Amino acid sequence: KINSIKRGIESGSIKALLVYGENIASKGFDDGVLSNLKFLVTSHILANPTAKLSNIVLPGAGYAEKRGSMINATGRLQLLNKAIEPPGNSRDDWEILQDLNRAMDGKDFIYELADLFSEMASVVPALKGLSLSGIGEKGVSVIETGETIPLLERESQRVKRGLIVG
Repeated sequence: KINSIKRGIESGSIKALLVYGENIASKGFDDGVLSNLKFLVTSHILANPTAKLSNIVLPGAGYAEKRGSMINATGRLQLLNKAIEPPGNSRDDWEILQDLNRAMDGKDFIYELADLFSEMASVVPALKGLSLSGIGEKGVSVIETGETIPLLERESQRVKRGLIVG
């Protein structure tokens, strides 16, 4: 999908881009490609080449500074729990998106994080029937990726053999 975005920018069909937590300048989106955009907004925790090419840079919160959910490499949906407050004006990604939407049309489309998850669950088949509060401490397997985490595999074998309690 990233290549289709690049082609859209090059052809002029994509005129503005919002980039969250990525340095796309290091992925083939150099100044020549990004200069085709009329407007580039970046939200990241660190300064990077994409941010330097952006019209606006919004301070994003790091993984330990935000709440939400994520799907890990093994396809398990997990909760993200905020461990510390983000520094300065850094914000959760969904809060930034809500503020941008409010600035463009004057309306809120998300009121709480649970509302955002409900909206995602209504359009993403793998999340259908789930709620943010229903994910639980250990998470929920939602897609099969074929990936495993070697340490967890070894530990599960040790649990099965009774060497450790899991």
